[in-house]
Amino acid sequence: MQPSSSSSKPLSGARLLEPAPHDLRMLILDYLSHNTYSSTARIFMRDSAARNLDTDGDETMSSDQDTDALEERLAGALPRKEIRTRILSGQVDAATELLNKYFPSVLAESTENGSTRDCPDRLEYVPPASVKPSHLSLNLRILAFIEAARTIPLPYYPPNTESPPASETPDEDVDMSREDSEQANVELLHRAQSLYSEANRLPVAEDRERYRDELLKVGGLLAYAVPERSPMRAYMTQAGREAVADQIDGAILYRTGQPVVSRLELAARQMSVVWPMMHELGVELPPVSTWPAAVVLPGVPKASSAAGKSNSVAASQAAIKKAAAEPGTAEVCHLARFRMS
Repeated sequence: MQPSSSSSKPLSGARLLEPAPHDLRMLILDYLSHNTYSSTARIFMRDSAARNLDTDGDETMSSDQDTDALEERLAGALPRKEIRTRILSGQVDAATELLNKYFPSVLAESTENGSTRDCPDRLEYVPPASVKPSHLSLNLRILAFIEAARTIPLPYYPPNTESPPASETPDEDVDMSREDSEQANVELLHRAQSLYSEANRLPVAEDRERYRDELLKVGGLLAYAVPERSPMRAYMTQAGREAVADQIDGAILYRTGQPVVSRLELAARQMSVVWPMMHELGVELPPVSTWPAAVVLPGVPKASSAAGKSNSVAASQAAIKKAAAEPGTAEVCHLARFRMS
């Protein structure tokens, strides 16, 4: 799948204060497509499209210059979602095959020291984890080793799917004969040796040292018959799968030229930093009467009376101080954690 340029463009100052319906529509579509809600995005795209009247007075759909870019993103969202689901289910080899099929640049050695992205004309959020193919490949193989060492199944149920009752969830050890157990240990040992060899081929000394230390810890799984009930059980949790899935998804977005976070999440993160800082620095808010329609800031109610509007600066400043003193206001700093269920 070829890299695609993002359709997310910065708005001018005037449009930020008075966003058009098209801007808000694209904000929602960007969020839906980024989080792989393809069906919802297509329904919303169809139902929210601007409508015009032709010369005969018939209603027609207006052309949208961003539609093609969104369709391209939505097409890539399906394999992205499948790859993530495979990783979260512990099917690492299957996820790797899909990754090489649909997004070959993610694990390609040719992109180790380069990027498929053009130089951006503005600051962008970068992936929090490494996107180097050698690191991604090792992390996938380490997770595959952990899954191979698993003796108690850890099922994963994607969102919006019914999970079986707790009584039906498998929590017993996998029955294995002595011969099968010995064969499994031999295969795990070979996997571990291969991982050490790959880690030693990393070009950067710091990376080699860090991965050798990690492999030394992960290799400790071989010492336990049931690692899920050993001191190494932290490696067997769903959190490990989620970390790798997040890293791979971020790398896919990065290599295909898409934003690593949605514009809505980026705005929420920015607000969670700017809002407390404004209070800390004692920055006065502009008069409420100048705020865009329907804008409501946390802890700052809009004054409805003329007197309230005329003295809105003082009222707003007092409201900020009061809101900052309330424990509940801390929730503003966690808006970036919001996800659609």
